[in-house]
Amino acid sequence: MKKKFTGFLLSFCLLCMGLLAGCSLVETNYGKYYNQVVAVVENKTTGQKAEITKSDLISSYQSYGYTYEQYNGYTREEAIQLSLELLENRKITLLTAENEFGINQDGTGLTTKEKTYLYQQVVDSLDSNLQSYYDDIVGTEDEEESSDDITFDGYTKNAVIKESVDKNGNTIYVIERTNVEDELLGDFFPTVNRDFNNSDDRNLIYENFRDYVLNNNDNYKKAFNNYFNDLKASEYGQNLSTDAPSVFDREIDRLYKVAYENYVVEKYSYSNRNLDSISSITSSQIVDLYTSKVRQSYTQYVLEKDTNYETNVQESLNDVYYFKSGDNETKFFTVANVLFMFNDEQQAEYDALTAKIEADDGGYYSGQYQKELDKLYESIEPVVRVYNENTGIYEELEDTNGLTVDDIYNRIALSLRSAQTTENINYIGDTINDFIYEYNEDTGMFNAESNYVIGIDSEGNAVSSFVEPFNDAAIELYNNGNAEIGDISGLVRTEYGIHILIYTGECKNLFDGINSSFSLSSDAIETLYNTRVNLLVDKTYFDVLYDEIYSDNYSYFESSNLNFLRESYNISEYSSRYSDLYN
Repeated sequence: MKKKFTGFLLSFCLLCMGLLAGCSLVETNYGKYYNQVVAVVENKTTGQKAEITKSDLISSYQSYGYTYEQYNGYTREEAIQLSLELLENRKITLLTAENEFGINQDGTGLTTKEKTYLYQQVVDSLDSNLQSYYDDIVGTEDEEESSDDITFDGYTKNAVIKESVDKNGNTIYVIERTNVEDELLGDFFPTVNRDFNNSDDRNLIYENFRDYVLNNNDNYKKAFNNYFNDLKASEYGQNLSTDAPSVFDREIDRLYKVAYENYVVEKYSYSNRNLDSISSITSSQIVDLYTSKVRQSYTQYVLEKDTNYETNVQESLNDVYYFKSGDNETKFFTVANVLFMFNDEQQAEYDALTAKIEADDGGYYSGQYQKELDKLYESIEPVVRVYNENTGIYEELEDTNGLTVDDIYNRIALSLRSAQTTENINYIGDTINDFIYEYNEDTGMFNAESNYVIGIDSEGNAVSSFVEPFNDAAIELYNNGNAEIGDISGLVRTEYGIHILIYTGECKNLFDGINSSFSLSSDAIETLYNTRVNLLVDKTYFDVLYDEIYSDNYSYFESSNLNFLRESYNISEYSSRYSDLYN
């Protein structure tokens, strides 16, 4: 999402007054009203202070507190107070970080690389704000980057296990983090390093910004003027200079302060995330967490007989840690889907043919329908993509040299047979994944948490929300549980086009003999470490469990640390200055 200027525009201020305060202010009091200090945090040891203004509080409420009031049942007073507490925590974190790192907003203690980063953040924010105004003028919608680009996000492992030997000669597993960087800006590589000077560089940024606008088209000039006018409106009634250089000087200073505070808070968080107390996780913790999740699923679906079991397996497979077994239980398995989709014209023709045969007026025979349907499916032209290593995008080829669906089917079948001879399940998964991005038009398969889940009950009926031909082909592929990873269906015709289904495994418990007296074998950590959650992505159960423990550890630390830090600060709140916002 593009960042847009979020200063307190006059219209926004008036809206806040109507919704929050219900008060009437004379024009000359706008500045005084919004600049009121509503809270002060002061370090008990150093005496350092940070102030929170009423405008800060309103902004925090609009960003965070409002959602708690709307969706979590908070009262207006509770939401305002929560917004203030979040601001206090941020200021406390900022002051603490400045003391810990010996840095200051004026640049003291910052490295040249850090100053360059902040300089670039200001320039980027200014450009982004201008672009947002420009987009409003030319009618470009403010939206995420185009979703048409096909990319494989994959998973970056945060930890690995290594074998070691304890003092008794027993094999133990030691977990090591893999994503630790030496510095927060490890991936920031500026072309030119420079020390940001909060005075001279503000002028330089404005001059470059102004020159860019002057050398561009008229819509950018209009965007500049709209940006400028909104900035002036946000300072209405504060008796400040209103010439463009002065107004943008204050805006650049504001953007710098935001960038600086964001960076310092993240620097502090980054430092804490690397603490041993957070990142030191043992294999026993991993196994214990998995055990608790299995027990929870077992209790929910077997002992308490939760009727949502089948639905949950199909819709939230990765959240189910125990699969019911027995002759009368539904068996679930997964398939990957490579779809060659009808284009719009072909889809319209398919719908028309279907409507004709369903009309059953005697003038259209099934043989004729089948003949035309065959011709329609044969006209499908497959999409073929190649991976661009520079962009990370699978780019569609304009010329496929007459490649047909049959050609691709044969290519997939041959590759999978070759992969199966390796008996390496993960390699088979990687091979399948290649086809998903090279040929498939089913967007639901891209970066999916799991493959498609199909169930077959004790009577052989499909338990699935997919269309009947898809289910029938999947069950035939399953072959009463005799399918092997990488087995492939024939060409499956549905109302969407032609599918190739690939068997990716049965939904079953990782360990045998799991029951109410659940226990794990001694090599459980190896099984968790080597078993992928989704066969097509190198993310294992170990990764899921490790990330959850790490996140919980940090959340607990962060909460405890903030409570500790608050005890180190005097916090003064002036409720009479913001109580009007409760109404």
